[in-house]
Amino acid sequence: MRIILVSEVYPPRAGGAGWSTRALALGLREAGHQVSVLTTSPGPDLLDGLPIQRLSVGGRRRFSVPRAFAQHLPERDDAILHAQHSLSALACLSGGRASHAVVTVRDHWPVCFWSTRISRGALCPACGILPMTRCVQGRIPAPAPLSWSAIPYMRWDLAAKQRALARAGATLAVSEAIGGELRAAGIPRVEVIPNVVDADEVRALAAAAPSFALPERFLLFVGKLEENKGVRLLVPAVAAARTGLPLVVLGQGALARDLEREAAAAGLPLILPGWADREDVLRTMARATALVFPSLWPEPLSRVLLEALPLGTPVAAMDTGGTREVLGPGDSGFLVSNAAELGAAVSRLVADEPLRARISEAARHRAEAYSPEALIPRYEKVYGRLAG
Repeated sequence: MRIILVSEVYPPRAGGAGWSTRALALGLREAGHQVSVLTTSPGPDLLDGLPIQRLSVGGRRRFSVPRAFAQHLPERDDAILHAQHSLSALACLSGGRASHAVVTVRDHWPVCFWSTRISRGALCPACGILPMTRCVQGRIPAPAPLSWSAIPYMRWDLAAKQRALARAGATLAVSEAIGGELRAAGIPRVEVIPNVVDADEVRALAAAAPSFALPERFLLFVGKLEENKGVRLLVPAVAAARTGLPLVVLGQGALARDLEREAAAAGLPLILPGWADREDVLRTMARATALVFPSLWPEPLSRVLLEALPLGTPVAAMDTGGTREVLGPGDSGFLVSNAAELGAAVSRLVADEPLRARISEAARHRAEAYSPEALIPRYEKVYGRLAG
């Protein structure tokens, strides 16, 4: 089959969504399909031997990105279009393309304007006019009630995305958590297929030393330094664990300075290299005593956790969204419900070497569920149904 993966983000510089798209592309190519990528992410036109068409887009992205994608997509032919995010989905579902279009939903964009379901540092119970008067605070640069003027547009945007998604030949949720959310919103033809992880590649990349120095033992956080990632819980939890180990943080974001101040006040040794490329992330993760995952938002299906599995990195994680689906019923890591429990889990992991070894072994075994061999046939089944 001829498959065009359409994505706003794609390596070499990308987050989890971009690397998940690449893993899918390589798995499909290995299975014998003709795969190409259309993206608005900068980089080379040939990566991993895959042809990549990279578009340069200006203006207001909500409208300019779908328009640019649509102008470069075939209107009607035998190609399967597989959109990887919200704006690529709007393009693939326009015109006469929808019947041959697959959309992967990787976060909460069909049900939350901000895609996080986080409002003022806490989980938003539902979307509507009244909750929106709360969630615009701090996000719209105007005081209430002037900030409320954004609400009609926000409601229109969500409704437009849901109408478009309803036309898709197939909607693929990356986790049961996201799938349930979509079904509750009335989205039809929802299936759950998680992201692909090539365990052999992950382990091979992690074998070399990272480009920066690391202590012999350390705790690790990887991710954006933002509210939804639970960054404000990180220092309290690690400080409460009293392990004596430094905390290495790989990431950038609005809360970076707050994190540094909190760590200094708590007397917690903090190593903050900033943003790191994927190779350094994997190499650091492979050497960490434990990975701390304090995420507050309903995690769709964290790629950080998925790639921790084949490395056998012990994890202490907040039990939100699809995180339980990655770690299982606790055998591949600790699942907790608050900062106090997170600190206790970190403390136990650091102190108990046999426990870390058991968790590492279970995690490596669990990684097999996300292999190309396990998941590519499921994607092929969806594509084949749409093709004919």
